[in-house]
Amino acid sequence: MRTSLTQQIQNQLAYINSAVTKLSEAQTHTISGKRILRASEDVSGTNRALSLRTAISKTDQFADNITVSKPFLSAAENAVSDLVEAVRSVRDIAVAAASPDVTGGSGQNYIAQLDNILNQMLDLANTKHMDQYLFSGTATDSPAIVQDASGNYVYGGDVGTRRVQILSWVSQPINVPGSTLFNFDGSAGPGTTDLFSMVVRLKEAIASGDAKAVSDQLSNIDANLDNLLTCSAKLGSWLARMDRAQSLLADTKMRLQEMLSDTEDIDLAKAITELKSYENIYQAALLTSSRILDISLANLALK
Repeated sequence: MRTSLTQQIQNQLAYINSAVTKLSEAQTHTISGKRILRASEDVSGTNRALSLRTAISKTDQFADNITVSKPFLSAAENAVSDLVEAVRSVRDIAVAAASPDVTGGSGQNYIAQLDNILNQMLDLANTKHMDQYLFSGTATDSPAIVQDASGNYVYGGDVGTRRVQILSWVSQPINVPGSTLFNFDGSAGPGTTDLFSMVVRLKEAIASGDAKAVSDQLSNIDANLDNLLTCSAKLGSWLARMDRAQSLLADTKMRLQEMLSDTEDIDLAKAITELKSYENIYQAALLTSSRILDISLANLALK
């Protein structure tokens, strides 16, 4: 069947347009480095890529939670460690003051040391991180320990525990409420006092010169010290768990990114080969069209 000149030209234009389209797509894929540029190109691949991006986003969120929370938790651990040392100093004073040969001058010296330690403990109790009190429970804008009108030390926070999500299946505490840490809730055991009353009572016993009363405070001091060590161990274990979670999240993100790359990214060598092939097809289409047009024009001239 013979075809007219118009049909031949239209056919060649269609071939050229098709070649241009494929060449343009190949160029875009090669330049972008992406195998999927539109969802219609690979629906299942697009869905998989979206799922992987969502998973990566969640992983980043958990990692951010750890990044923000670790300094808070680390500051709390350091403060509790200093409190432990302060209470050990209180115990050393109590042991020394319990000796029956304590002179009045020595007693005053011990009291002065305890006053300094009490101030140190108050400062540690009201330690802040980024304008947040560490040991006030969830009431982080309120000091943990305050003195009332009578000069008694009272807890000013609440009993709440702050938690952060560090893995999809792990909600991690990041604080020990001061009510527990300072033994206002009796965490140290029956018959014990809070940490501050403990020091005040020891001062009173030393001031009275009653060695037995001083010795009797040792069990209270030991119980509070054990309570502090328990809290310190908790904080340390939470920090260690965050470190492990951080490492796991980094590994997980790397694997997810590799899977996303396998799903979305092109095989560069293959893409370059296809690009060259489409360039050849395009050049061939142009050459063929040029020859057909030359022949057609020559026929017209003969007529």
